[in-house]
Amino acid sequence: MDTDTFKGYLQKVMDEYLSASSQPFAGHAMGELLRKIIPGYIEKLTFINKSRYKVNGSIGKGSWTKYPWIAVLDRNITETTQNGVYIVYLFSEDMQRCYLTLNQGFTKLKNEIGKPGALKKMQDIKTVIRSKVDMRGFNTDSNITLGNEFYEQCTICYRLYQTGNLPHDRELISDLDLMMQIYKDYYAYCVGNKPDESEKPEIGETEKQSGIIEEPETPEMISDYIVKDDIDQIHLFFESKGFVYDKSLLKNFYLALKAKPFVILAGTSGTGKSRLVRLFAEALNATPENRRFKLIAVRPDWSDSTDLLGYRDLNGRFHPGPLTTFLNEARKNSALPYFLCLDEMNLARVEYYFSDVLSAMETRRIDEEGNFRTDTLISSESFAGDEEARHKYGALYLPDNVYIVGTVNMDETTFPFSKKVLDRANTIEFSQIDLQLMPSQTVAPVLGRTLHNSFMKGQFLTLSDCMTSDEIISQTIGELMRINRALNIAGLQVGYRIRDEVCFYTIYNEMFELLPFAHAMDFLLLQKILPRIQGSSSAIKRTLIDLFKICIGNDSATLNPEDISVYENMQQSLPNAIYRFSAEKLVFMMRRYEEDGFTSYWL
Repeated sequence: MDTDTFKGYLQKVMDEYLSASSQPFAGHAMGELLRKIIPGYIEKLTFINKSRYKVNGSIGKGSWTKYPWIAVLDRNITETTQNGVYIVYLFSEDMQRCYLTLNQGFTKLKNEIGKPGALKKMQDIKTVIRSKVDMRGFNTDSNITLGNEFYEQCTICYRLYQTGNLPHDRELISDLDLMMQIYKDYYAYCVGNKPDESEKPEIGETEKQSGIIEEPETPEMISDYIVKDDIDQIHLFFESKGFVYDKSLLKNFYLALKAKPFVILAGTSGTGKSRLVRLFAEALNATPENRRFKLIAVRPDWSDSTDLLGYRDLNGRFHPGPLTTFLNEARKNSALPYFLCLDEMNLARVEYYFSDVLSAMETRRIDEEGNFRTDTLISSESFAGDEEARHKYGALYLPDNVYIVGTVNMDETTFPFSKKVLDRANTIEFSQIDLQLMPSQTVAPVLGRTLHNSFMKGQFLTLSDCMTSDEIISQTIGELMRINRALNIAGLQVGYRIRDEVCFYTIYNEMFELLPFAHAMDFLLLQKILPRIQGSSSAIKRTLIDLFKICIGNDSATLNPEDISVYENMQQSLPNAIYRFSAEKLVFMMRRYEEDGFTSYWL
């Protein structure tokens, strides 16, 4: 191994430190390595501004420490590892592990308020930072094992490297660069100033050639693809990661996002909703590390759009929210798809914090270059006198390479959806649970594929854009008219928005030959129509019956709304259902109606 590399330096510490620590302390070469050589290497990286950032290393003061470290400190925050927040490489006591961490100095606080109080204070600080700053895919669990309680409990986020299996310099430097972005975000959102993009110098040719800085390797973008084959490949990717999802579910998820880039995944906790979004994104090489996938955990106290889009502080400075920074990143790279997951979306009222985004979705139009555009998301008043923020975010819109997926649990801790939300999304429910389903042990590793955004992007905004598909449109609208007659009984008929989006789905389905028409309509009825139905009136019961007749393909089926056990009669007709999933859901809804006097789509 070449020891004059970042990887080589770290491995040398892990290989030789225990032996070195049994030798005389003064003047040892290990001190030179940790105090000068590695910090000097880090200081030469182009994203380290030496006038602002200080890089230190330590093997102890006067005697060997069990936990050597190398730290990067922002002078605007702290110049010592005894207090404040900083980046630090920490080596475990047995030298088997090295952690790149965002951490906190504890010595000063421990001396002031004692160990128990200091630990509690550090935990509180850690919680606040994690709630305000995107950890960009770094670990935030408690599985860091150093042998030092304070280092472990004060860690805000980390990445683990193991001896003998260290990544190459390209990845090590990329990880540090990403951690520096987190550190800058911490300074911006928790200390009070915005990141200064101007401080990052351009990478010159000399630096590129020196090997200190390597340009990130960008996977080749694939523009020539066959959708059906790539869905199969995505399914294999899921299996190679040890997760089993029905292939028809992946096809449905793809078609739903293609028809409208906003999908809701609903169902029981622990059924793989968030995992589906993350794995689907990873299959297209969209990850937290390259900032093309972002998970935002919705908080119960969100009451308006400022938590997502940003806010203006008392000094008139605009602080962008996580959605704003994500969209701003996406619009710079329109050739690739970006995926946003709003986790536990209905912990707060969606209509309150997401209304601006929902409204913007409905302003989509095709610009002169053939791209979809929306109205701007952030009002001019939000920027006040912050001209820098206005220049950066004032024209921000929903780019056509962003796909938003919300995950929801429907229980007593969450809020129901209004028709405004349901009309704008496909709601895919995870309610079928097979505990005997096990992942395959024989699937070979499958790599993600960097597909062009055209793989995900829809082609139509109105039916007039796709009239060449008149046969499938006529077939789809014919089914919708039958469904609308049943819905009309309870005043729940669908409008033109749902008509168009249902047609887009079936057009794409036929175009890519993914599902039989009946299977596609079954999904659409289940996720676009049935979630809108709830109530206790007799009209609701008649609507359920008429929809069930459509699902079993028998308009003359003997199902009398005056009977008190319609549910049992419906149950007997299930084997003949054309739209099987929807029929099963309608049976469930009828049973609730007859048992509780009220029904809804949700569990």
